[in-house]
Amino acid sequence: MGLVNNTFKNKLVEFSIYCRERQFIVSPQQTEEAFQISKRGFLLNRKIFHSGLKAIYCKRKEHFERFDELFIRFWSRNYKEDLEKRKIKINAKDNSKSESSLIFLGTNFGNNNDLREENAKKTVGANKNSRLRYTDFAKLKIQDKEELENLAEELFYQMSLRLKRRMAKSKIGKIDIHNTIRNSISKGGWMIDLAKKSKTSEKRKIVFLLDISGSMDTYSFYLLQYVLILKKYFKSLEFFTFSTELTHITPMLKLNNKNQILKVISNNLRNWSSGSKIGESLSEFLNVYGKKFLSQKNVVVILSDGLETGSVNILRESVRTIKRKCKTLIWLNPLKGTQGYQPIQKGIVNAMPHLDSFESAHNLNSLLKLEKLLTDV
Repeated sequence: MGLVNNTFKNKLVEFSIYCRERQFIVSPQQTEEAFQISKRGFLLNRKIFHSGLKAIYCKRKEHFERFDELFIRFWSRNYKEDLEKRKIKINAKDNSKSESSLIFLGTNFGNNNDLREENAKKTVGANKNSRLRYTDFAKLKIQDKEELENLAEELFYQMSLRLKRRMAKSKIGKIDIHNTIRNSISKGGWMIDLAKKSKTSEKRKIVFLLDISGSMDTYSFYLLQYVLILKKYFKSLEFFTFSTELTHITPMLKLNNKNQILKVISNNLRNWSSGSKIGESLSEFLNVYGKKFLSQKNVVVILSDGLETGSVNILRESVRTIKRKCKTLIWLNPLKGTQGYQPIQKGIVNAMPHLDSFESAHNLNSLLKLEKLLTDV
């Protein structure tokens, strides 16, 4: 019976590292378990192989929600081709424990030249990621789009986890003296564990209003990706799009598959890349959804270049009213990231006096900065 070859062993170790880099807790023991699944022939059935690795690698709820995307991205491209070449058969008796232990420690099975080549590739990849992170979406090369989308999804995901951790920590209040003393009785009076009071949970909501007019076309897709990632990990998020009319997108986000979500949104947005009536759209939001989604506990984020084609008076009054009814009002503008930008667009001029924050949204790095603004959410 043939053994799983070294090429596949390396690939499985790479997948473990790939998952660890994305906040999964993957130990050498879990990598060994994944290797045993492969040796028993489960690799021959893609669905079983997928489910087996998912059961091994996922220890938290967010891991289960994300594993399918990572698995497909890592394995799909060459899965059938690799499977054909390897001709893997079940091997019930494995005498290569020493070789296996190297795999589980993440050891490269190639020679030193291979190792140096791999390190060089990682360095080049890191440099490219850094460049893409600061590249204006409007200046992105076609050949870099797929890599940027993958990088964006990963960075946004990591940001969402950090936000969740901060939210969890913020719920811990002051020391509870009564319970601390009571707990110390069983420990001979030693106050080893300090009991904490839980803060009263304030249900905050983030409301995103995304401009999808023609002038925003270059940026809208990446801003949409940004909101989709946040929505996936924050249930208290509402999402609207607007151009000449307002659309409530949140009900369309119940699907787990990103491509399905984008397809549903596309089918329901007939006004994508059309004109821009920001004031009228914000006015509609106030009239239809204001009572439900605006309060002094909530944050509103408007993503728009401010190129108003409608009434600036309606825009000014709508922004002023939103600010009065919410906790924080943030405006993200892709144009702010361009060299020599001045906020002279009539829409921005009328909105600026009522904003708590006016930031850029032209590349990945600018979107990641929003994390600081959302830490109080």
